[in-house]
Amino acid sequence: MLAGVVAQDTPMAPEHSQTTVDSLLHPWAVTIRRLLDRAGRLELEKILIDDEENIEQARMAGVELEAVFYAGEERVSDQLKERLPRDIPLFEVAKRTCKKLFENDRISRVFAVARTPAAVSLQQLAAVPRDLVVLEDLSISGNVGAILRTSLALGVGGVVLLEASAVDLYDRRLIRSSRGYVFALPVVSATTAELLAFARAQRARLLITAPHAELELDRVATLSERLLLVFGGEKEGCSEELLNGADLRVRIPIDPRVESLNVAAAAAIVLFARSAFNRAAAGA
Repeated sequence: MLAGVVAQDTPMAPEHSQTTVDSLLHPWAVTIRRLLDRAGRLELEKILIDDEENIEQARMAGVELEAVFYAGEERVSDQLKERLPRDIPLFEVAKRTCKKLFENDRISRVFAVARTPAAVSLQQLAAVPRDLVVLEDLSISGNVGAILRTSLALGVGGVVLLEASAVDLYDRRLIRSSRGYVFALPVVSATTAELLAFARAQRARLLITAPHAELELDRVATLSERLLLVFGGEKEGCSEELLNGADLRVRIPIDPRVESLNVAAAAAIVLFARSAFNRAAAGA
């Protein structure tokens, strides 16, 4: 090749406009601060996504990114830059501004502002042949995020959050705890009444775990049908409405000296027991 001649198929380096957010009065600073609050996320229909891994998961899931930011002397990796759409701007947030902006919230090295993903309905999960996980009254983001991650890993078809909203679903703490996999799995917000109506219409059986249930966990693996696997809070368990609507109650055998399992641990055990069915249903 002659010097100075560039081959036609040589890939062009991505070009992202870059500037600095160096004041709390900067329009992006105002937006970011509002997105730290639930009401702001609801009104603006936008979310914050921390960390490159989570941004990449969102991008692969088709989430609409609006801008990417890096704090102080940090930098966005070349790998992420190459994968971002070329029209996504990059902003440095001055170190002092970043500290004031997040105050007592966790400051992320790299974060993004994105449009809140479109809501998924229960009916969109009707044709999914794999199990669905149902979470009721789980208030700790770490538990919800861990269950979302395990659900994806073990082949679950979707997750239903009862009495929750997309604003809560895409809280930045939950996104982090799920390692961004909240974007990779269909997640639905529904009421308990809607879930029970869906189960009846689909003729899908609800399964809950209970410490004194007669059915042992080993039996769960042999059931060749889609189930709705319900998990409630560790202290109170499922509500009476769901207990009364349950078709199957199973127990996880544990040492009697242990009062109960963390809900994320209990979910992982049940999902592993069902993983062979879900792999087969997915055609894996």
